[in-house]
Amino acid sequence: MEVPESDHQLKVPVVRRPVYTLYLEQATPRHTFIHCDVHGVWTPRVKRDLCSDWQALRALHGGPFYALHEPGDRKHSKFLTMFGFRWAASFTDRRGNRMEIHTS
Repeated sequence: MEVPESDHQLKVPVVRRPVYTLYLEQATPRHTFIHCDVHGVWTPRVKRDLCSDWQALRALHGGPFYALHEPGDRKHSKFLTMFGFRWAASFTDRRGNRMEIHTS
């Protein structure tokens, strides 16, 4: 079966829930980036469910995971800390923006 070019995604959804989606992106054979989109209201229940899915995904994948972070984004920084990420490196992207890579 031939897959149409338009169906190719760099970010592959691996956990789909009504309130959030977790994606993996294999940047290199040794570097897997994780992405999370929250589609609904953040509640204690959503946090518990996401933590549970995160633990299962980490166990299945084996890690480590990497996440891009734009310095100054306090909400994202809090989210990264909540899930055990720590700063690993800083760089300047192609557009001249300072970015960080965090790992867990």
